[in-house]
Amino acid sequence: MIIDKKNPATTPAFFSEDYFESFASNHSWEPGWLVDLRKESWATLQEDELVSLKDERWRFSPKSRLSYSHFKSISESSNSINFDHASGSPQNILNTIDNILLDNSDLIADFAEIQGPNLGATQSYHLTNTYFTNGFFLKVSGNQNQKLHLLVNHTCPEERFVTFHKNYVILDDFTEVTLVENFISEDDFSRGGLSNLTHFKIGKGAKLNRILIQNMAEGTSFHNLENFDLHADSLVVNVQCHLGANQSRIETKGNLREPGANFENFSFVSGRGEQLFDQRTEQYHFAPHCSSNLLAKNVLQDEAKSIFAGLIKVDPKAQQTNALQTNRNLLLSRDAEADSLPGLEILANDVRCTHGATTSRLNQEELFYLLSRGIEKKSAESLISLGFLEEIIGKIQDDELTKRIREMVFTHFK
Repeated sequence: MIIDKKNPATTPAFFSEDYFESFASNHSWEPGWLVDLRKESWATLQEDELVSLKDERWRFSPKSRLSYSHFKSISESSNSINFDHASGSPQNILNTIDNILLDNSDLIADFAEIQGPNLGATQSYHLTNTYFTNGFFLKVSGNQNQKLHLLVNHTCPEERFVTFHKNYVILDDFTEVTLVENFISEDDFSRGGLSNLTHFKIGKGAKLNRILIQNMAEGTSFHNLENFDLHADSLVVNVQCHLGANQSRIETKGNLREPGANFENFSFVSGRGEQLFDQRTEQYHFAPHCSSNLLAKNVLQDEAKSIFAGLIKVDPKAQQTNALQTNRNLLLSRDAEADSLPGLEILANDVRCTHGATTSRLNQEELFYLLSRGIEKKSAESLISLGFLEEIIGKIQDDELTKRIREMVFTHFK
């Protein structure tokens, strides 16, 4: 059994050998490769020192807030994920992981060996592989002129429960998809935890526009780990909007594996109260003539805290790399805190790589201007913040969706 040696009473039931054996017995119908994956992940949880006090990947982060000691059990509800429709056509498949495992598990068997993002949240990664009971599978192929727009909703469980989602997204060559993922709670009392692990495989010349909107109830915990594999001449535009949850660990890794791949990663945080947003990213260039661009913006009120740690990594063969990374923070109070750790690891000599971070306070002249025209202070702060975040929101090519996100940000200041 894995226990908290300082306080064994806080160890959740699902860390016990008995719980895992019962879970494995209830899932004995699953294919052999998945049974093996669960056992291997469970064994790793028992053997590894999962979070070292000196682990740089947790620098500045209060690890205790992101632990699983807040939960008593796992929710296996099938209602934790839903989408517009389920398609079983030869060209496109969108379905729940449960249905795929029952009807066509070979579709995802190749993913059993995939690792990542491996940016520090090792415990979340192995727990999700051990206990995931829900998630979605998306495979797009066939008609190269077809542009799909798909919506997936992930719902956080009730207080003291955690659910684990594992998702697979495969875009065949020259396909194009817009994927919107909402992370929500049913109500203000659904204050559990949600751990979400997604593997993306983007084929040659394929295009993915992915929008993630996290607006779960206050008091919830959110772990989101995602690993993108981009092949020749593919394009990913990944836009993340984080407003909800009490504590979030967000890890995003883009692997540019073949020439011509382009990874665009944009995100914003709007934090208030005592919210914590821990963001870790990596742009990994394996092949030459690839480009990546990251822009992360954070607006923090009250005692909210953000951590951003990003790495641009370039292999020796990845000549003619063009990679950018920027983190910008706007603090609206004296007690808000933003820590930034941009980094470069470059082993090629013909590259263009830049990184930087800025943190600033609210412009008092702008605030005074709005106050002098009768605008209430919180509304004035929200207008200034919206202007600051518009560079990210504007990356979403959907008028109705951008309007909804602006309204969510505005409401976050009330």
